[in-house]
Amino acid sequence: MNFVDTLMTVKLTLDSGAVPLIVGETGIGKTALIKKLCSDLNYNFITIEGSLLKEGEIGGLPVVEDYSETINGKTVIRKRTVYAVHHKLKKIEDFLSEDKSKKVLLFIDEINRCEHAVQQELMNIILNREINGYILPDSTVIVAAMNPSNKYDNYLENQYQITEMDPAQENRFVWINMESNAENWIQWGTEQNERHIQNIHSDILQFISMFPQYLNRTDSNESTRATPRSWERVSKAYTAYENNKAAYTENILFNVIKGNIGSEIAQEFVNFTHERPEFIFDARDILVQNNISDRLLNALRHETHEKLFLFTINCLNLIEKEEENDELINRFAKLLQYYPSDLKLAIMKKIKTYNQKHIYDKFINNKDFVDAFFKIYI
Repeated sequence: MNFVDTLMTVKLTLDSGAVPLIVGETGIGKTALIKKLCSDLNYNFITIEGSLLKEGEIGGLPVVEDYSETINGKTVIRKRTVYAVHHKLKKIEDFLSEDKSKKVLLFIDEINRCEHAVQQELMNIILNREINGYILPDSTVIVAAMNPSNKYDNYLENQYQITEMDPAQENRFVWINMESNAENWIQWGTEQNERHIQNIHSDILQFISMFPQYLNRTDSNESTRATPRSWERVSKAYTAYENNKAAYTENILFNVIKGNIGSEIAQEFVNFTHERPEFIFDARDILVQNNISDRLLNALRHETHEKLFLFTINCLNLIEKEEENDELINRFAKLLQYYPSDLKLAIMKKIKTYNQKHIYDKFINNKDFVDAFFKIYI
């Protein structure tokens, strides 16, 4: 399922009191999804990387402490073994000491990329909510994630080095299969992070909107493959290059991009930045026009869904920023009538869930918007 559906499925699973297990290829955005979930729900976020743990580490190292007890009226000093608390688990207590009303989400990633003994320790935390005397606070929720095993029909070609869980362990989770989706990724890319910077550079969003097949190339034979995560690194490198072109040649930029997504797609992206194909869907320019030109009408009917989707997100962001937005809504509703029916319906649903309620209320009271909806079924 795509990013948005996965996010909502994880939410419902947590509400039911179960533990979700997100299964997906490397780099498709599992961690980004959990960070967004924590942002949406106002949870504190802690992650444990299973692949980085050694046996006994998460349970804490054993130490000896003195204790006293009274036997036959005499105080006797004895010794016992206790376990230090791992710093990640200690961080849960630190968060709760700051604000007891704010829940903590413990994200256990790569649960099948660790040694078997480590996996058993992590399973003890997940299933029993305790390890070596440390008990997880009730206000802590757990989400696990892993790469898919090639023992499952949909992933027969995968070559991950993993530690399999037995059927009894597998049955303890709610399995949620996540796949990359260009439209969802583009929407996320247009949003701003905690530093008020757009998640993904606009040039990269435009490139992926034109070539959505390049977002996640699991079929590539190159040692370096394009994934949503590697595109995020490309975005940061590309931004750094643009901010300091005097210090780096374009060949250096190409080397960095190639090291993230492979030489074939890297060359295509660099060519794209050179040619700068006219990006006709500029939200602000189009929404101030009174008429729909023949050129725009033709583009609306023949462009890729991903490119139209990027334009739509930019339009909706613009509408939300403008206080006097009634005319912008009118013009966008007129444009929406010319979208492909399947994309039109998806966008209408997204307006209901993605935008503020007062924006959606204006849309459903707009005649062109309502007409566009009914034309889907004619």
